[in-house]
Amino acid sequence: MIKFYFVCVSPWAYMAMEDLKKISNKYNQEISFKPIDVLQTWKVTQAGKSLADRPKVLQEYRLIELARWSKWRKLEFNFSPKYHPVPYELSSAVVIASESLNCDTFIITRALMQGCWEKEQDISNRESVMSILDSVGVDVETIMRRAESDLTRSVISNNTLEALSDGVWSVPSFVINGELFFGQDRLEMIDWYLSKHNDQ
Repeated sequence: MIKFYFVCVSPWAYMAMEDLKKISNKYNQEISFKPIDVLQTWKVTQAGKSLADRPKVLQEYRLIELARWSKWRKLEFNFSPKYHPVPYELSSAVVIASESLNCDTFIITRALMQGCWEKEQDISNRESVMSILDSVGVDVETIMRRAESDLTRSVISNNTLEALSDGVWSVPSFVINGELFFGQDRLEMIDWYLSKHNDQ
């Protein structure tokens, strides 16, 4: 199993999606989608900051890296979308709800990320999220009802605690056999790792 810690509003998490799916299929590894409260992991570990709080030089280099990696991953990308940054709580709750209802969580998560990073959709807005869910042909009302439940909110909190226990400080992070890999640029290393350890 591959634990995938992320938020939908992370461009790096979006960049990871397609290749992560390919790797999971290649090695018959289930992906466990685990949205977290990344602001909390930053606060607890003191190892991350919101984009606006980072030095200008890092903000500028981020744009360079986004351009490079989007070409490398062969993705369409809007590096400065209209609705970013936005709160991630709703999109995270929808992912958790879809997982608990045995929906295709990959398809739903990818659609939410595409909404943010390609289609200028506000994934913190209930109506926008419902439209995205409708576009992938799922039971919108059932997912939204589950997403807005207290149980789903508690899962986000538990995911965050689990992430901290796994040594996670930011997103995207991947944990396989107890080993942590941080960043979408570790996907090739994950492929290599699973080629050596897929029997565990």
